[in-house]
Amino acid sequence: MNDDSTPAQSRLEDLPAYLLERLTPQMRDVLEHQFEDEARRRAEVTLPEDPTEASRAEYRAERAFWNEGGPTMASTRELQIHAAGIDVPVRIHLPVTVDAAGSASGSGSAAGSGKVPAILFFHGGGFTLGDLDTHDRIHRMIAHHSGAAVVAVDYSLSPEVKFPQALRECAGVTAHVAEHGEELGLDGSRLAFAGDSAGSGLSIGAALLLRDEAPDVFARLQALVLIYGGFGLKDSAARRLWGGWWDGMKMDDLSGFQEALYADPADADSSYVQTLRSDLSGLPPVFMRSAELDPLADDTAAFAQMLRRAGHTPDVREVPGVLHSYLHFGRLLDEANFTLTEGAQFIAARFAQG
Repeated sequence: MNDDSTPAQSRLEDLPAYLLERLTPQMRDVLEHQFEDEARRRAEVTLPEDPTEASRAEYRAERAFWNEGGPTMASTRELQIHAAGIDVPVRIHLPVTVDAAGSASGSGSAAGSGKVPAILFFHGGGFTLGDLDTHDRIHRMIAHHSGAAVVAVDYSLSPEVKFPQALRECAGVTAHVAEHGEELGLDGSRLAFAGDSAGSGLSIGAALLLRDEAPDVFARLQALVLIYGGFGLKDSAARRLWGGWWDGMKMDDLSGFQEALYADPADADSSYVQTLRSDLSGLPPVFMRSAELDPLADDTAAFAQMLRRAGHTPDVREVPGVLHSYLHFGRLLDEANFTLTEGAQFIAARFAQG
């Protein structure tokens, strides 16, 4: 270790050599910033005593820097949509290609309607963390690059609620947007899902649930964007190679997320969770990205293979040299912006096809 190193640089040098040598220079910069910011927060921020609330407060504080800046929206509004027995908070972003009344000026609007299609975004955070603010820049980036509205869904978190509550909230909000899009200034006939990490699992789970229980709503889904999701693997090479104190993705962390989600361990075998074993027929086009240095990387590869067996041709790629959650780090990491732009444009192309 260099005697002139800062504490953050020293922590970076404490990473395993096999990981450090594979990180891109920008990913290293991200981690160095994370370590510096963590030390500042520990000195300045008092966390709640409850462990769950402390984790959520820490997550929100850590994400604050990464949500600064980014595209300006034509309008942003918050409301509640009744779904699965509760009022679910949502935030609707309209990009600058859309006026405040919801009329689209670009190719995203449906012929003759003037209304903008909607992308429902389900955030990551292990089903226990995250909210409308922790992913706000991601939402705005997707809206900006797709020309569509983003409806960010603040679904209920575990351990306070258990599976399938959050899943049914996501499906229920989707059904409401489909059926009441006109009232919201949206084109409810053209929808897409996007999600990161746990939000990817909710995206595919909600799509399958709608296919089985609300086919009229499912028929309006035109694209799925799934970023570094978990789709049912319980063990893999990636889970043994990657994840640690540096990214909150140790095997114990992953197990803890699962334990918080299920009231009955048998629920983990639901076809809306173990989607690698699900019937994947009839799904809309799928865009997938994984992170090379992520314990969930093999889930994406396996799910892409199952999609191909079901007759789909997913747009799938592993992003080299980055960690799980890289999508957040667009202020310093080009790969985050590339993925968000590609995913948004993938959806826009499907919307343009009508």
